[in-house]
Amino acid sequence: MIGHIMSSSTPTLLLRALLGLGAFAVAAGGLLAFTAGGSAVEILADDVRHEVDLSEGSVADALALAGVEVGPEDLVTPAPSTEVEDGLRVVVTRAITVDVVIDDDAPRSVTAPVASVGGALTAADLRHLRDEGAVITPTWRDAVSDGDTITVRRPLEVVVEVDGDELAVVSLASVVDDVLSLNDVELGPDDLVLPPPSTVLEGDRTIVVQRIDFEEETEEVVLPHEEIRRETDELERGTSEVSQEGRDGLRVDRFRIRSVDGEPVGREVLSREVATEPEDRIVLVGTAAPPPPPPTPSPSSSSSSSSSTTSTSSLPPEPSGVPGIDDPVWNRLAGCESNGNWSLVHRATSSITYYGGLQFHPDTWRSVGGQGMPHEAPRREQIRRAQILLSQPWATWGNQWPACSRMLGLS
Repeated sequence: MIGHIMSSSTPTLLLRALLGLGAFAVAAGGLLAFTAGGSAVEILADDVRHEVDLSEGSVADALALAGVEVGPEDLVTPAPSTEVEDGLRVVVTRAITVDVVIDDDAPRSVTAPVASVGGALTAADLRHLRDEGAVITPTWRDAVSDGDTITVRRPLEVVVEVDGDELAVVSLASVVDDVLSLNDVELGPDDLVLPPPSTVLEGDRTIVVQRIDFEEETEEVVLPHEEIRRETDELERGTSEVSQEGRDGLRVDRFRIRSVDGEPVGREVLSREVATEPEDRIVLVGTAAPPPPPPTPSPSSSSSSSSSTTSTSSLPPEPSGVPGIDDPVWNRLAGCESNGNWSLVHRATSSITYYGGLQFHPDTWRSVGGQGMPHEAPRREQIRRAQILLSQPWATWGNQWPACSRMLGLS
């Protein structure tokens, strides 16, 4: 190969000298071939134009003569092995390296002799992303330079669970909030979104919207009254008297109920306000000494009386205005008070104990003429003492058996 290189800026006198030298060489025996019979080749590389004149050889020879180095990824058009011919134009496209980031994954380096985004993605076998509807930045036809980054966001299949429905959508949105906005899912101030609205979407996933509601609710709570027993010497020992009837109080509680998708899941106490204070039941218990007992009856009289203590005739007369001794109401009352156990002893507090099927207090028992302890007396006597108690002008079912009378509908 014999030839020379010349740029477009070579001076005319020098060009003529070279041509003259070529003619002399031909006359001298053809040692150099700078003749009109050579091939003029134009090379464009790195924005510089080179002109090479050689008698024979390939494009690779022309590049070497021009001092243009070509990397393994560079593109030479026509191919370096092409034989030169007069007027041939050679273009060298330098390879560049760009990063391609798909869906926020790690960057993928692509090295290729390209000048546009589309060229880079095609060289990386990623042309299909455009056909799949991916968002590419910069756009497909934009130019790129060495070191640039191309980002690709592929459409994701997302399921939105909201208001009892499942919405299957294909979205190019990058965060959860954008998916909801694009699909007209409005959020209330207390609604819960899982994952949170600012979450970046990675791969196909499900978004759950929980509707959170709050409402207020009120409840009325009965405040039970207590019984207070006060001793007084104005009553005989063994007798008692109700000086004040008890009355339950009332409290109004306000709650805030939290519901998720219409189902209550918890409540918070807002306030507790006592509307009516309970009033205690006050019972006066006599402490005065009773009058002396009647004279002791003769033995024969005592024996006769003793033998009939369990009969109805030995009981005091039945008072009027109250259920009879055989009325079923007494068994119902005993069933509530003592579970029907006429011998029951029930310690209500450390200082108060009730006895028998109708749960007499000993003071009350004695106040209606009862002897001994209530639970030791026969059933019919316990009922008769209850009849006498209920016949008192101040006594009612409600103030003597408050809980069970309400339950049995007697008050």
